[in-house]
Amino acid sequence: MAQAIGGPARSKIRELLAIPAPESIHPTAVRRSPLCHEGSVWSERIELDTLDGDTIPCLLLTPDDPAGVDVIAVHQHAGAFTVGKSEPAGLTGDPALAYGAALASAGARVILPDLVGFEERRRDWTDDPAADERLDALFRVSNGSSLQAKHTRDIATVTSWMQDTGAVGTDLEIIGHSLGGQVALFSLAVDPRLTRGVVSCGIGTLASFESERIRHNPAWFVPGLTAAGDVPLVASAVDQPVFVATGRDDRLFPLHGVRQVLEAFRPGILTTEVFNGGHAMPAHVLDAAVRHLLRERNAD
Repeated sequence: MAQAIGGPARSKIRELLAIPAPESIHPTAVRRSPLCHEGSVWSERIELDTLDGDTIPCLLLTPDDPAGVDVIAVHQHAGAFTVGKSEPAGLTGDPALAYGAALASAGARVILPDLVGFEERRRDWTDDPAADERLDALFRVSNGSSLQAKHTRDIATVTSWMQDTGAVGTDLEIIGHSLGGQVALFSLAVDPRLTRGVVSCGIGTLASFESERIRHNPAWFVPGLTAAGDVPLVASAVDQPVFVATGRDDRLFPLHGVRQVLEAFRPGILTTEVFNGGHAMPAHVLDAAVRHLLRERNAD
């Protein structure tokens, strides 16, 4: 499923998501508030207003000694709707998933957004946040869009702001685990401004989910995606270097589906870690992810 760089696969994913060119998606207003300085990292609260009338609350981690790399760190799902950006920031949740904090400590400027439905963006329509998420996704489908399209547009908004505020020559990259990895994959597929990425436990085929009746987050179900080529189509649209990690025993992502997606990436861009374990980010995977994003820049 090889595609020309930035070619028909990328265009098809944008069409399926019903989004414009990501470069055209900018915040309509921005608010910044300093928080604290711990160790060698400054933290700020950032609020980005979106074109669709929403607001994306973010944390921004800025190191005292920047390495010339900016990273968008996207949180997982795990059914933990009260936890979002704060987990990869190392403020709550699983310490093993504090990849945003680890990258900031290593010299990256890191922004951590809440995806819609999580932490400060909980819907609170009912007392069942999972039902709220499904209903939100269905409303978006009925309006000709999808929940994945919303996530992708929001990340494009964050990307535009980071690009506008970054130093000249700074690389802009993305990392995520689980739902965050899924969102990172779609963003890499549609947005050439992202120069490198990490997808941790976030790829598989819709066909494998269906055959094994896996109940995934509703953002996976983009109308028309299966018929257009399934998630391998998304992988084939990526032309940036990407590190993908997956557990052999991950019940959410059957390995045969994962391998089908891995085979669809263009030659020469993929680094893969298939580890013994399940749906997790072991310490050696986090170390490899940090090395991938903060690589020896002179080698490129």
